[in-house]
Formats: sequence, structure tokens, C-alpha cells
Amino acid sequence: MDLSSEPIHPGIADTAPLTRREIAGLLPEVPDWSLVGGRLSARFACREFADAARLVHEIAAFAMREGHLPDIGIHENRMVDVAWYTYAIGGLSKNDFIMAARLSDRLRSRQAGTL
Repeated sequence: MDLSSEPIHPGIADTAPLTRREIAGLLPEVPDWSLVGGRLSARFACREFADAARLVHEIAAFAMREGHLPDIGIHENRMVDVAWYTYAIGGLSKNDFIMAARLSDRLRSRQAGTL
């Protein structure tokens, strides 16, 4: 099953974070993402600050609808950094990888002009 089509699992606060082996197995499924400081991270370039601000808003609305929130920031006036991490368990969960895959799919569709 494609990772982006898997369901988000609510109520994972009582589960353990993914192991390094599990993370290594999931990373190839989200090629736009990498591990940075224990978080699943990616950087997206925009043309200018206004575009970056719109992208942050779009990502925030998407994450709120899905019920799993990332850390988001604008750097260098046009770079949007996104990091997934499940604070409730103190590490990465499969939900983080699912959301990274969904966001990548969404942004690819956006670039193709289909959003």
C-alpha cells in the first residue's frame, strides 16, 4: 500500500516511537525527506516571502484537517522548513511518515497546477 494512502492513527500517545530500523525502512518511501535532529524534515523553496507565507498557511490548514501537526518555519525569506515529530511519544511515529508522504504528493500536485 502506498504510504500516503494509509490512515492516520489517532491516540498513539501510549505507543513507542519507531525504532531506527523501522525509520530506515520507511525513509525510502519519502524521498523528499531526511532525518534532521531526530525529526523527519524537508525544505521547500518559494519565489518570494509572500509565496512562502501562503505555503505555510496551506500546510497548516492541511495538517489541521488531517489531525497531525508539523513544525513549520520560514527561513531566508523564501524557504519553508517542515518537520514531522510526534511529541506525545517523544519520537517519530508512522503518522509522521504518512503525513510527509501526503504533503509531498500534495505539493507535487500543486506544482503541476492540479490543486
